[in-house]
Amino acid sequence: MRLNSKLRFGAVVLATTALVAGGFAGAGAQDESPAAEECTPYTVGVTVYNMSSFITLGKMGLDAYAAANCINIEWNSANDDVNTQISQMQQLIGKQVDAIIIVPVDASTLGPQVQQAKDAGIPVIAVNTGLIGDAAALLESSVLPDDVLAGEAEMQQLADLLGGKGKIVVLQGPLGSSPEINRTQGINNVLAKYPDIEVLAMDTANWARDQAYNKMKSWVSAFGPEIEGFVSENDDMAIGGHQALAEAGIEIPITGIDGIQDGLQGVLDGWLNATNLQNGILELAEGLAVTKLILDGQPYEKEYSYVMPPVTDLETAQKYYDQIFGDNAEFLAGLPALVDANVASGDLSNQ
Repeated sequence: MRLNSKLRFGAVVLATTALVAGGFAGAGAQDESPAAEECTPYTVGVTVYNMSSFITLGKMGLDAYAAANCINIEWNSANDDVNTQISQMQQLIGKQVDAIIIVPVDASTLGPQVQQAKDAGIPVIAVNTGLIGDAAALLESSVLPDDVLAGEAEMQQLADLLGGKGKIVVLQGPLGSSPEINRTQGINNVLAKYPDIEVLAMDTANWARDQAYNKMKSWVSAFGPEIEGFVSENDDMAIGGHQALAEAGIEIPITGIDGIQDGLQGVLDGWLNATNLQNGILELAEGLAVTKLILDGQPYEKEYSYVMPPVTDLETAQKYYDQIFGDNAEFLAGLPALVDANVASGDLSNQ
């Protein structure tokens, strides 16, 4: 239930350190903690495109920040279905949640629903994946990675590994999503500087390992050893594509984005030449921190940008792996304070 402004901004918040419980459910599933409801001044609805490796990791950070700040989360996954996400938005508006965080399936959708939320006095914040066109202007704020820069980084990394020439394949995210649009733009920005790099094929595998495996198998059948390099717009697709290449006995430079656990392990194992770290634990928690600023009536920015640090060597990969995926109890315990400091400084990737 939404609280009026006096109650919202004057509520006494009881401290809690318990993590919000709940699994990673499918479309329409929600996490509601009775303990959290007893002390929560705000209820924030969340709808994400699907439960990818990145989003699953991000949910861990968002839940940790919510628990430390007594925020109740209503979690929904759209399972890559635009109509499901529209329905989830409408349901959250009908419940009169205090705010809605969206990770859109498609950058060109949700405009009418964001307008409905705005008309109902419910701020909408885009995190990780944004909207384009008029819908973007309706957002109260956004916390988004610099995906153009990330696409440029991974393509430049591959170009350097190839010595500026060669034949490559590119796997894209879901066509029409803001990360795909911007990462592809970044890739093409760099390709324009290298006329001796030929793109044999470019297509989507929708962030999915299995789809990447099947797509790469078809490319291996079509091009075989002509393929000299592989750019993947996320690590999950890099992993699936690498499996198909390895089965064919093809060893080539590969670059990716996200720095998920298996991606960092790929750098450590030597088959992934570079990834670019987008720490989902931080990014989604930072989206919730900005949401809290808005609800608390505190100053906030219209746009926040997360710049991904490159991971190209064993030392860096091991450092991030240990911090995020090793014994990360200390990291999670300090996460709420780190997130608040990052949002205040604007350095969202600091960890």
